[in-house]
Amino acid sequence: MSPAKRQRALLAVLLVIGALAAWVRIGPSLFGGGAGGDLAADGGPAGRVAGGVEVVTLDLDALVAEPRDYSPGRNPFDYGAPPPPPPPSPEELARIAAEEEARRLAAEEARRLAAEQARELAENPPPPPAPQPPEFRWTYLGSFGPENRRIAVFTDGEEIHNALVGDVLAGQFVVADIGYESVAIAFVEFPDEPPRRFAIGS
Repeated sequence: MSPAKRQRALLAVLLVIGALAAWVRIGPSLFGGGAGGDLAADGGPAGRVAGGVEVVTLDLDALVAEPRDYSPGRNPFDYGAPPPPPPPSPEELARIAAEEEARRLAAEEARRLAAEQARELAENPPPPPAPQPPEFRWTYLGSFGPENRRIAVFTDGEEIHNALVGDVLAGQFVVADIGYESVAIAFVEFPDEPPRRFAIGS
C-alpha cells in the first residue's frame, strides 16, 4: 500500500472512532435520555446517566497541590574539597623510613669524605706551580738582509729594535731563529723551555 492510501485509510478509521464517541455522548439525549443525566444532590453529575454511560464526579479538592517537605541534597555542580588521602600502609611507612635513613647516611659519608680531604690537603699541601717564562710583548715587524745573516725588526711600542740570531732583547728574550714570516724567541732564564714562534704583526 502506498503512503497516500495508508494515510487515507488511517484518516477514515479516525473519523469512524470520532463518530462513535460522539454517538455515545449525544445519542441518548436525542432519544429522550437527557443532556447530562440526573444530577446529584450537590448539583454535580450523578454517578450514572441514562444509556448506561458512567460519569465520574470531578473532585476539585484533589487538584489543589499540598505543600511537601523538601530538603535539597548535594549540588552536583558544587565541587567541594577532595577527600583526604588514605593513610600509608605499614609497608609504605617502612619504605619511607628506609629511604630517609639512606639519605642521612649518604650525607654523613659525604661530610666525612670532605673533612678527610680537607685534612689531607692541610697536612700535604700541593707543590707551588712551576715558574713560567715571561710573556713576550714586543711586536715582530719582519726581517731584511741576506739569508745567512738576516736581521729581525721589532718594536716595543716606542722604539724600533734590530736583532740578529742570538741577540738578547730586554735582558729576557733570545732571538733563536729568524724566518721570512716569523721569528722564534727563547728565554734567558728558562733554557729548557722550547722557543715560541711569533708571526709578523704579533
